[in-house]
Amino acid sequence: MIRMVCCVFAFSVLMGTQVALAQYDGATSVPEKYVTGFQSITEGDSRELLTRLIAEDFSGRGTGQEGYLNAARWVAGNLEAWGFQPAGPDGSWYQNVPFIRVSVDAEKTALRLGDEILSDGDQFGIAHFVGTFDKQLPVTFAAIPNSRKQPEIKEGQFAGQLLVIRGRLEGNEAFLSRGNPECVLIAVDEARIRTESVSRLEQTPLPTPVAKISLTAASKLAERCGVQGELFTGESPDQPIFVASSVVAHASVSVVRESMDVPNVVGWYPGSDETVNDEYIGIGAHLDHLGVQRDQVFPGADDNGSGSAAILQMAKAIHLGDTKPRRSVLFMAFCAEERGLLGSKFYCENPVRPLDKMICMLNIDMIGRNEETADEAASENENTIHLVGSQLASEEMHETVMDANKYVNFVFEYDEEKRVAMRSDQASFAAKGVPVTFLFGGFNPHYHKTTDTLDGINFGKIANAARLNYLTLMFASEHGHFKKKPAVAAE
Repeated sequence: MIRMVCCVFAFSVLMGTQVALAQYDGATSVPEKYVTGFQSITEGDSRELLTRLIAEDFSGRGTGQEGYLNAARWVAGNLEAWGFQPAGPDGSWYQNVPFIRVSVDAEKTALRLGDEILSDGDQFGIAHFVGTFDKQLPVTFAAIPNSRKQPEIKEGQFAGQLLVIRGRLEGNEAFLSRGNPECVLIAVDEARIRTESVSRLEQTPLPTPVAKISLTAASKLAERCGVQGELFTGESPDQPIFVASSVVAHASVSVVRESMDVPNVVGWYPGSDETVNDEYIGIGAHLDHLGVQRDQVFPGADDNGSGSAAILQMAKAIHLGDTKPRRSVLFMAFCAEERGLLGSKFYCENPVRPLDKMICMLNIDMIGRNEETADEAASENENTIHLVGSQLASEEMHETVMDANKYVNFVFEYDEEKRVAMRSDQASFAAKGVPVTFLFGGFNPHYHKTTDTLDGINFGKIANAARLNYLTLMFASEHGHFKKKPAVAAE
């Protein structure tokens, strides 16, 4: 299939024409020297790569999980096949990022009432507690407003109690220390329950054993204790509600901690001009997603299988293109974006190449679906994309993207700039003064859900995002360092 396509492309270039591509209406013909690389990026490859990225053995690519490591190895294999060189320490493809992982030991965690199991270990979530708790305690139920205002309680009001609470706990730590419960179970929507998490920093545990359980389990326990289950449904109360029960429940919680390394994947493609190939363009996307949580796989087709597929196609286009970039290219597939941009933040503190030699950083995240809201159908966004951050540091950077877009013709939107500018990996580089761009397709109903599968993916948008950034990369490689805005340069 690839050989046939390449033959067609080669023939069309000789004839001085171009094969019709899925660029958007009004796009200009691509400069001849970039045609081969540009045309190597196809919807078919977008589908093939993304299908692989959500495969069973990648299991949602959760940071610290085996599926992510499998995906990282696969990405490295592709880079090697496409002429990239390992850019990690000691000649490897990986820059290992140190993490601390905490996870629920499901076999030792449960909520019971007599012989009845109301919630097993897979329905418990972590909440800054590491260790083991196992006691039978009378239950007190609480619903508190979702605000940082401390509820008024008496000293030791919950002493000797299992406190099952609905409401905002962050900022209310004094509420726990004053009330002094034996154990706290926070009732949350199941979508907010994580059975494991990774962090770069050691988190200070709360003085009280705290875990999360589902609202369903909390309501069931309340009903068994003779308390109205409505306490855990409906709107947040305006005033705190406390209901004590004499019923004794058995709570066992076990959360374990371990140190581990998780890799960013880094590859280097040397520029063709030896006089400037110490300078480079960074292309990046986060490879991770939510992985496996509570025995459910979050595939992450859009978030961010789509961006990963796009930068892989860019890497392939660089390899296949007749014209090679003058300056070098650094490929970066980041871990732990979903945990707070941890992979890219670590990279920027420990760059494998000097950051002052980075011309710009091109990031892609969630470009596989059309934006869809309650007021805007997905069908209205076939050719739209959010361009974020390109005007932050350099007008020349933005102009380069606009020049490249003549050959793709996306309709750019800028209304998400404030909401998402700090929510993907380009932010880590922008904080270091590197000119950045961030292509973002917009939010949709499948965001961070198990339904983020291939269904509804716009493979043409993935391909066109890759084409746009491929041309932006090639133009930037010719241009060299962009002149920065004084206000940003002075920061």
